[in-house]
Amino acid sequence: MKMKGKWTKFCPKCGKTTDELFESVCKECFTAGINLIDPEQMNVTISKCKHCGGYFKGKERTSIEDAVVDSVRKELKRKCSGKINELKIDLIAEEDRTRAVLNVRTEIKGVELEETGEIEVFFNTGLCETCNRIASGYYAGIVQIRADDRFPMEEEIALAEKIAYSVLDKSDFISKETTLKEGLDIYVSSIDCGRKISRGIVDRIGGSFSESSKLYGRKDGRNIYRVSFSVRLPEFKEGTVLRIGDKTISVVRMIKGKGIECVDVNTHERVLLRKQETKKLKFQ
Repeated sequence: MKMKGKWTKFCPKCGKTTDELFESVCKECFTAGINLIDPEQMNVTISKCKHCGGYFKGKERTSIEDAVVDSVRKELKRKCSGKINELKIDLIAEEDRTRAVLNVRTEIKGVELEETGEIEVFFNTGLCETCNRIASGYYAGIVQIRADDRFPMEEEIALAEKIAYSVLDKSDFISKETTLKEGLDIYVSSIDCGRKISRGIVDRIGGSFSESSKLYGRKDGRNIYRVSFSVRLPEFKEGTVLRIGDKTISVVRMIKGKGIECVDVNTHERVLLRKQETKKLKFQ
């Protein structure tokens, strides 16, 4: 009696004899239908602010590289259920477009695959949340820079403004500045931002600051407040040497509500500066 030969596995699609089948077909037939990188099907669109030039994932600021990697990973997961073991991306920026060269290593049903290809990166341009707020004049607080019994000098205002911008975090912004004869008003994006600016000015120049809040409205069931920060630069100390015009003067005393009593360093003549004249002073 003739014995039947041992049963062997084969691929029903191509007829190849094999010991390994993947979804009932051989490895070659299984991978033949997988196209990881399809320029026509992969939609990689990155959000870009047309004002500040920043790139975003939702509301979160990111780099263009991270934004592209995140978008490509989402596209790959949409196309296949495999595990992405490695993803390399090289961006090529040209005058009118940006291309991404991809190298993907993945594993699907136990089969390792590697593919290289190129796609185009598209940009969805608009205003980010921060720039949109700046454009609309949004502010949550005002830093009001003044001085005790005098007007702030131009040098002090310039230094205070420099300090204000130096302490800003990525999420902070100044939406407006108003110069007044008695000082400077800085409109800020948040209460925390106003507090940082006020503290920075006082730490550097001296003086003190206080804050007061006023109910502005309600949003999502919560009260919304706007806060005013009153920054008071210090009085001049006795003996402080200053310049006004071509004169060099030394402070004798501050006269509350009137101005400053000084002495001309060269002629020893007594000089009384009214409050409105004090903003013309400069440090020696």
